[in-house]
Amino acid sequence: MACGISINPKTAEEEIYPLLAQGLVDLVDVLAVEPGFGGQQFQEVALTKLEKLRSWIDTRGAAVKLLVDGGISESTAPRVRAAGADILVAGSFLFGHKQSLKAGVKELKI
Repeated sequence: MACGISINPKTAEEEIYPLLAQGLVDLVDVLAVEPGFGGQQFQEVALTKLEKLRSWIDTRGAAVKLLVDGGISESTAPRVRAAGADILVAGSFLFGHKQSLKAGVKELKI
């Protein structure tokens, strides 16, 4: 079984380093919006968190995946991937896509 932890936009990524260092976490969910409300704007602070976490993980060879959730769209997806995200979670963009859900998924995977 895998274990994950979420950090909201106000939580400093350094707060979870002890859990990562102990090998207790397999996945970090970086929330790019405040939890609980769909359709919010992507918060840029998520990029900094992803970059710092990716550096920490890669430097130590830790087996931790980075997930980003919230505000994912055709414009934010490439940016979060470049910042180190392994997994993208998109809701409003996909379900509100002008063509179809399938087209939206394909667009994010490019």
